[in-house]
Amino acid sequence: MTEVNWDDKWRLGFHLMPPTGWLNDPNGLCQFQGIYHVFFQYSPDDPNGGTKYWGHYTSQDMLNWQYVGIALSPEEVFESHGVYSGSALVKDGKMNLYYTGNVKLDGDYDYIYEGRQGNTILVDSEDGVTFGRKKCLMTNADYPSHLSCHIRDPKVVTGESIGIEDENCYMFLGARTREDTGEVLLYKSGNLTDWELVNILKDKIPFGYMWECPDAFMLDGKKFLSISPQGVQQDGINYQNVYQSGYYEVTGSFDHEYQLERFKEWDRGFDFYAPQTFQDENGRRILIGWIGMPDEPSQTNPTVAQGWQNALTVPREIFLKEGKVMQYPVAELEKLRLSRHTFVSGCTSERRKMYDAEITVVSEDIKIVISEGIELVYDKTHEILTLSFDQEKNLGYGRNKRSVHLQSCEQIRILVDTSCLEIYLNGGEEVFTTRFYTEDGMSDFCVTEGDAKVTYWEMEGLHIDLSAL
Repeated sequence: MTEVNWDDKWRLGFHLMPPTGWLNDPNGLCQFQGIYHVFFQYSPDDPNGGTKYWGHYTSQDMLNWQYVGIALSPEEVFESHGVYSGSALVKDGKMNLYYTGNVKLDGDYDYIYEGRQGNTILVDSEDGVTFGRKKCLMTNADYPSHLSCHIRDPKVVTGESIGIEDENCYMFLGARTREDTGEVLLYKSGNLTDWELVNILKDKIPFGYMWECPDAFMLDGKKFLSISPQGVQQDGINYQNVYQSGYYEVTGSFDHEYQLERFKEWDRGFDFYAPQTFQDENGRRILIGWIGMPDEPSQTNPTVAQGWQNALTVPREIFLKEGKVMQYPVAELEKLRLSRHTFVSGCTSERRKMYDAEITVVSEDIKIVISEGIELVYDKTHEILTLSFDQEKNLGYGRNKRSVHLQSCEQIRILVDTSCLEIYLNGGEEVFTTRFYTEDGMSDFCVTEGDAKVTYWEMEGLHIDLSAL
């Protein structure tokens, strides 16, 4: 394994990141026996990606984390080319991990319609750290014949959690058809191992060629289906990333007649994909996403030279407010705040590695400049908020501009880490996540136009034990 570079100026403070190498999708998110578990797609020796494992962090409070090590490795024939994404179901005193075993056959194949296996695998644990024998539950021969070879990312939930009044569990599997449309397969099981197809979820109008990383949950009695579709065409300021992540509200029943309402993006920034949610023991629905964007040719991450790439968002609580799905950093993060400062329409007192800023907007329009090269501008006349990078200063390494429609901009919260921004608007009505890279890993910010009251805190980082490396 590559050695950790502790002097890396861009190493993140309060975001989980790979100890070394490459990180992508969050997996197996759960709270089990009082402990939070975050698994993640992991290539420990290659910051550009490679054969996928599952890395594993645990925490009692989401502030003090322990890297437990590699939880799952591609050891069996049914997963020989990677342990791909999946989820955790806590049931009957066990943590049950479901994931996709990736296999690429030798030969002249396109690996889309021929030559790839996406096997659905189960492995369980009684302590959340050691795992039993892996069981291959379904292979491509078990999936509907109209599908391509791309079937993956099982999310398993109880019927009760998605409004189905029975004792079965339900599995959502992302899929690509042979006609290149995305959909989600819905299976049910009474014993966690034998699965029956009960429905196929898709938009009335084809929306992308592949639906990855499905998730299903309820908020205040309303049902939601989250997906990460690939192949969606840009529509003005919507769907500007190469791949998207968002959700539908679902009317009807997942397992019978249903209607998928308007798709809405989770995050409007440059670096957000493959989110997963779970419900903790306090009843909160928590979302964590991947701070990254696969197959994006126009933007890069200079951390590759430091031996690592990508990270995870802070845990976000998601909830309904006045009918809108909101997302906001979990309250635990406020314990990382240090000295408190305030100003009115001015600047921070000095450059720091990490800030947490709460901004109350007094005027209709507002402009905030971060590190003299990133602008956050709200235009009330057109009701558009835009995050943009000064291309000459190159803090974005290819990132340029993203926008969102917003009727008003009253509150802004900005989490500034050494090389990551998370921006929450109006208490989580809209969110932007992006990487950025200053020369020294330090930042400041100023309100340069409009009026605002600013309270900000310098931040300490998470406490992470990497002794398992």
